[in-house]
Amino acid sequence: MRDLFMVLFEKSHFNTGISVTAFSIPHIVYMILIAGGIFLIWNSFKNKSDDKKKQLLDILVYALVISYISDFFMHDFVYGDGLNMDKLPFHICTVLCPIVAFTQFNKRFKKFIEPVSFLAIVGPLMYLAYPASIGSGEPWCYQAVQTMFYHGVLMAWGILNIALKTFKPELKNCWKAAIGLVIITLWAKLGNTLYEDYNWFFLEEDAFYIGLVANGIIPKWVLMIATPLAVFLVVLAIYGIYYAIMKLKNKTKN
Repeated sequence: MRDLFMVLFEKSHFNTGISVTAFSIPHIVYMILIAGGIFLIWNSFKNKSDDKKKQLLDILVYALVISYISDFFMHDFVYGDGLNMDKLPFHICTVLCPIVAFTQFNKRFKKFIEPVSFLAIVGPLMYLAYPASIGSGEPWCYQAVQTMFYHGVLMAWGILNIALKTFKPELKNCWKAAIGLVIITLWAKLGNTLYEDYNWFFLEEDAFYIGLVANGIIPKWVLMIATPLAVFLVVLAIYGIYYAIMKLKNKTKN
């Protein structure tokens, strides 16, 4: 049975040499599938009742949590050496899994829906735009599919919360996302301190792994400021896109 699972979860089934690298054809195909899927879901539910919209968002979070937790049971078959510690909840995308679940299902966390939704868009969006750590497996192997599925569902939840109008974004609330990023930064720094040789939330080395810290171009502490600041700037950009769409929509109606 173990041998069967090792075969099922191996990174290469056909020895094609194809992998999901940044801006490759498989990467672009995944981006199209994710964007297209989000659009089709929005188009199907935009006129549904609030209860139906909530059921949809509930299902997305169930899928997110199941994908994240079940993945840990597959690591030994995928990587061949047990648990992949890099997937512990210290990256922005992985720590958002429990945060999103609490926000979706716990009434006390509903007040955080706006900053969590924006971070749930920006975190996976930045990863999907440049999937540097997806591995060398073929695009259809478990590792690639699970990684892109997880990030795609997380981003879909954030986008659909806005697109289906579960709340109205207000730029004056952007400080809440900034506070969330400070907390995530400190949490990731704790993880990097407790566990060596990890780069959670890109606080040890730059996100593009070009060696800005290793080559002495910048001191490591700069990343404690630059990384969350870069994410926050993208959050502001998403606010800008939202307001631009609303302005265009109102102009079209008039």
